[in-house]
Amino acid sequence: MAVVNTKSASVTAKDSTPNTLSNPRFRTVWDGGAVDIAAADDDTSVYRVCRVHSSQRIFGVYVTNAAITGGTDYDLGFYRTAADGGALVDKDNIVDGATHATARLIPTALAFTTGTDFGKRVWEIAGLTSDPNIEYDICWTANTVGSGAGTLTTWLEISAV
Repeated sequence: MAVVNTKSASVTAKDSTPNTLSNPRFRTVWDGGAVDIAAADDDTSVYRVCRVHSSQRIFGVYVTNAAITGGTDYDLGFYRTAADGGALVDKDNIVDGATHATARLIPTALAFTTGTDFGKRVWEIAGLTSDPNIEYDICWTANTVGSGAGTLTTWLEISAV
């Protein structure tokens, strides 16, 4: 075994001469809120939690929820806004297959569907080749909504526009 002194790319860039800062600094904001899931809701129900601009970056997804009996498969992704028709863009490109069957009493960070999506712009996570300069709704889609009622609170840490 060995004692190591390992640096991230950011620290390596800052230690170089001249400083070649590799990662720009971002001012982040939080957006999101609570949605109520009713026992009578059907599978494929959509719960809209916040709106983001296609040029923003997503750094984290944090969730608290009541135990929603049988609510074992929820996806978090992008939909067009109501003013833009409200259509599905990609339902599971942020989080895929999250369960809300067990209560989360303190905010829990959920992993991105693809680990390399952390810090990417919304349009990149949505799989586009360029920025369409539009807004999207961030939505939960209930694949297996369950039979219980409860509140699902979701907050996203995103870059300021």
